[in-house]
Formats: sequence, structure tokens, C-alpha cells
Amino acid sequence: MDPWVYTIMRTISVDDLPEGYRQVASIVGVENALKLSEHLGGLPYYFPQLDGLLRKKRDEAIRHEFTGSNYRDLAKKYRLTERWIREIVDNSPTHNQSPLF
Repeated sequence: MDPWVYTIMRTISVDDLPEGYRQVASIVGVENALKLSEHLGGLPYYFPQLDGLLRKKRDEAIRHEFTGSNYRDLAKKYRLTERWIREIVDNSPTHNQSPLF
């Protein structure tokens, strides 16, 4: 991007942007919205929700914190049922591996 563009970008407000950019700019700021436009403009781009990633990381944390008997404590902490904590712990990759010997 040419250096003069950065100077002009600082004078642009949310109201100057097309309707499709306003919500993005209100979340990440005008300058970052324009940077996204520069890199992704014209591309069909989809932002997936983070549910799957958050769930994966939560499950990893539960397995890491599991001591062998603290189902109830983990259930309270993560606002899950004890049964669901058992399911997460029982389905851990290391729990399901067969011994080598």
C-alpha cells in the first residue's frame, strides 16, 4: 500500500464506510477494517464461530486438571454434568490408546 494511503486512512470515520464495513469497523476499528478489506476484499470470506475450538480447548483443560476423582469439582468449574466430565475424560486420546507392550 502506498504511504499516502495510510495518511488518508486516518481521516476516514465509520460513517464514511459502506454499510457492509460499518459493523466490522465498530468492532476492530476503522484502520483494521480497511486493512482487512485490503487483504480480503473481493474474496468470499466466512468467519466460523469458535465453538469447536473453545470446546476442544476446554476438554484439554479438563483432562489436564483431572486427578482421577475430581469429577464434581470439574463439573462445577466448567458448568457441565459429572457424566459429561466422565465422557470427556474417558474419551481422551491417551485414555483410548492401547499399550505398546
